[in-house]
Amino acid sequence: MSPEPVDIVRRCLELLSESYEHGAAADGLLDFCAPNIRVDASRRVFNPEIYEGSAGVERSIRDTCDAWGDFHFINERFIEAGERVVVIQTIAGRGHASSVEVELKAAVIYTVRDDLVELIEVFVDPREALKVVGLEED
Repeated sequence: MSPEPVDIVRRCLELLSESYEHGAAADGLLDFCAPNIRVDASRRVFNPEIYEGSAGVERSIRDTCDAWGDFHFINERFIEAGERVVVIQTIAGRGHASSVEVELKAAVIYTVRDDLVELIEVFVDPREALKVVGLEED
């Protein structure tokens, strides 16, 4: 029996959190990623970028760690929408160059196909992410 998309995303996020703590992709993280994975962080206010493939995932982790000290996230809600999982998060960190502390509410959509994460889309507005997957929040 295949794992549910939300279970795959939860494990992926555990490994991603560990990756940010160590500044490099945690052992096993890329095992959850499709070879053609795409990380679309172009909607971010800070460090907007699109990353592709395993090398892109590794570069996105390095870029985040280079820009932010004490970068972390708290997963508040997991919302299943078919093969997509919306994760509502509080993201926080301190800018390396500015030392300014930032905390914001965000959402990330994970698209899971064949038990692998194929697409990660980062949104600074959780309502926008919910609209993308066809859900409206009250």
